[in-house]
Amino acid sequence: MKNLIQLLCILASLGILGGCALEVVRSPVNITLVKGSEFVLTQPAYLVLDSGYQRTINSGTTFLEVGTTQYGMVLKPLNTSFTIEGAHMHEAYPVIQNGAVTGFYLPVEKSFSPLTKPIAISIEKVKK
Repeated sequence: MKNLIQLLCILASLGILGGCALEVVRSPVNITLVKGSEFVLTQPAYLVLDSGYQRTINSGTTFLEVGTTQYGMVLKPLNTSFTIEGAHMHEAYPVIQNGAVTGFYLPVEKSFSPLTKPIAISIEKVKK
């Protein structure tokens, strides 16, 4: 009976731990700040994050280029907020290179969270 109770406690503990989300993978990154152009998303973007969570960025979302990193151009959403999540939620700015989201700049942490597989995105420079 004692062994059965111990086994049940171990299984319950594993179930609780198994339900915990993984931490968002990120590493410090240098950003060169710029006063860049505005961009608009011309088609919805469906993003599957490495953490398994999914995000949609709606068509018509506007962005301001706020900097560059070795991973691409950093775009701050202007008419919405965007987050990524794992064990915690993080404000995130998409990083774009060669027409694809390569990951996210996390402004609070001053770090980069990469995507294992870049995701194509359709943005257009706003003409003023």
